[in-house]
Amino acid sequence: MSKRVSHIKKSSYSKKRRNQEQSVHLSKKKKSTLKKKSERRPEKRRGLKKKQWRFKIKRTLKEFLIALALLGVVLYVVSLFTFSFVKIEGYSMMPTVNDGEWTFVNKLANIKRFKMVLYKEPKSNEYSVRRVIGLPGERIRYKDDKLYVNDIDMYERFLYEQLDRAKSSQTVFTEDWGDGTVTIPEGEYLLLGDNRPYAIDGRDYGYVSKHEIIGVVEMRLFPVHKIQQF
Repeated sequence: MSKRVSHIKKSSYSKKRRNQEQSVHLSKKKKSTLKKKSERRPEKRRGLKKKQWRFKIKRTLKEFLIALALLGVVLYVVSLFTFSFVKIEGYSMMPTVNDGEWTFVNKLANIKRFKMVLYKEPKSNEYSVRRVIGLPGERIRYKDDKLYVNDIDMYERFLYEQLDRAKSSQTVFTEDWGDGTVTIPEGEYLLLGDNRPYAIDGRDYGYVSKHEIIGVVEMRLFPVHKIQQF
């Protein structure tokens, strides 16, 4: 009987021991699982942060492109009525502006004498740049390399180098033109090129209507090292 009791005690003890070992093993397993989970969480957080960061960048880039497109449309619409960028073609305005240079044209500026303007040529219907020499109601003539407006001598300061060279070489830069008796009609202008010996201008095709003048050339924008306001 005593042996049986001792055997029961031993078996119950061994069961308790096994249970304790199992509980210890389970607790260790739980701890390792929790540890792994805790190690995974920062990785998941980093992954989520990367996804959020990428999403923000895509959204910002999309908004930027949309804003840029809208700005382009607005600038285009505004430019139709206020300004434009024009590339110079040809050599009629040398040396002031040369072939291939880009200029800024103000469509709202007032047309004044000696200002350069962008206009539509009456014969070719092409856009060109020339300088305003004669205004509506004036009588214009050239004599001995001098400009006369209503019989008053007016110095063309933008041609001072060319005029000095012509004078020193005893030649003329601008050939005699007009007799000073013809009045420029209302709403029309006389436009000449700065490269007088070679320019095709108002001396060839006559006066230009105000409706054919697009705007006033106010600045050279390109090349960058030659940026200049006129």
